[in-house]
Amino acid sequence: MALMLDMNLSLPPEMRPLATRLGVGLLLLVVVAYVLIVMPLREGKRLDEELVASRERIERQQALLPALTSIAASSQNASLAAVMPPKLEPVPRTRVYLMPEEIAHMARAVGLEPVEVTLNPASMAQDPNSIQAQGIFSGQMEAVRGMLMSLGRMPSLARMERVEIRAVDGRLEMLVQLRIALSN
Repeated sequence: MALMLDMNLSLPPEMRPLATRLGVGLLLLVVVAYVLIVMPLREGKRLDEELVASRERIERQQALLPALTSIAASSQNASLAAVMPPKLEPVPRTRVYLMPEEIAHMARAVGLEPVEVTLNPASMAQDPNSIQAQGIFSGQMEAVRGMLMSLGRMPSLARMERVEIRAVDGRLEMLVQLRIALSN
């Protein structure tokens, strides 16, 4: 419409400082709106995500708590002979290849399903008098407890390196890393 009326739309020199102030004011208004509205919304969303993750961790821990308390209560009632470490009887190096099957058999005997049981020959570089075995087992809490007790009574057990238990689809999955003593 300004073109049709042949009007000149330029700011007079005395209006330019006012337009600059108005532009700076609008820019400040946008920055303040971002700081007061957008940033708190982003922070709130991040905190909500952390809260959901924390609740999930707490629910997993609450699912395992009754089982862990029953293990603690059972271990206090165990006789001293049951918790004493056995005398070390190393496995002959020529028979160590049978250990994964023996560990899997121990798991089946207590009601666990062996998912995978392997030996790690490279672990002998760290300690030539033992070999690392690793197993993944699936089952119920009492079977997990029984398996840990059975492994603890193994005469060739040099040491337990790692035990991880987690809930998976209404069952427990246990990862065990242990060292088996070898004879010369």
